[in-house]
Amino acid sequence: MTSFILIIFCLEVLIYVWSAWTANLKKDNYFAISHQVIFEKCARNSGRVSALLNLVILLVVGYFGLKQIYSDKEKFDIFFNLITILTINHLIHFFYISRNFKRKSLKIKLSQEKRGIITYICITLFPILIWYFKNLNIVLYICIMLHLLNVSYVFILALKTKIRYKSKITIHNRFGIIATIAAWIFVVFRIFVPF
Repeated sequence: MTSFILIIFCLEVLIYVWSAWTANLKKDNYFAISHQVIFEKCARNSGRVSALLNLVILLVVGYFGLKQIYSDKEKFDIFFNLITILTINHLIHFFYISRNFKRKSLKIKLSQEKRGIITYICITLFPILIWYFKNLNIVLYICIMLHLLNVSYVFILALKTKIRYKSKITIHNRFGIIATIAAWIFVVFRIFVPF
C-alpha cells in the first residue's frame, strides 16, 4: 500500500508542476493559464483522479460483491487500499481547493456546501470504519453502499458543473459521468444477479 500512496503523492506533485508550468506559457498557447488559477487547475485535476479512483472502487465492488470482498482477505485488502488511497488523494484535493480559495480571497459558504462538506468528512472517516468493522453485516453493507452512492453522486455533480462552466473541452467530464452511472448500474445489477 505504501507504494500506491507514494504513486498518488507523485501524481499530485506532477499535477501541481504541470499547472505551474502552464501558467508560464504564452497566452496564445492552448494550455496557458494565469498564475491566479494554478491551484484551481490542480484542484480540478486532483478531483478527476478521485473520481477515477471512485470508479475503480465501484467496479471492484460490482465485480466481486461486498460479501466476497469481506470473505477473502486479499480482496478485502485491495478494497481497503483503494478506499485509503481515495481518501489520501481527496485530502490533497482539499488542500488544493483551500489554497485556491485563499489565493482568490474566497470563503466556503457552509450553507451552500453542506453536502460536499459531509461527503468530505465521510470520505475521510470511511477507511477507519472499514478497518474497524471487519465483519460484514446488513447495517455495514447498507452504509458502504450508501456511502459509495453519495460519493459517486457528488462526483457526478462536480463533473456536470464543469460541462456548464467555460471549460474548453468537456468530453472527459461527460465520459466520467457516463462511466460512473454505468458502474453504478453494474453494482446494482450484481446485487441482484451474483456470479
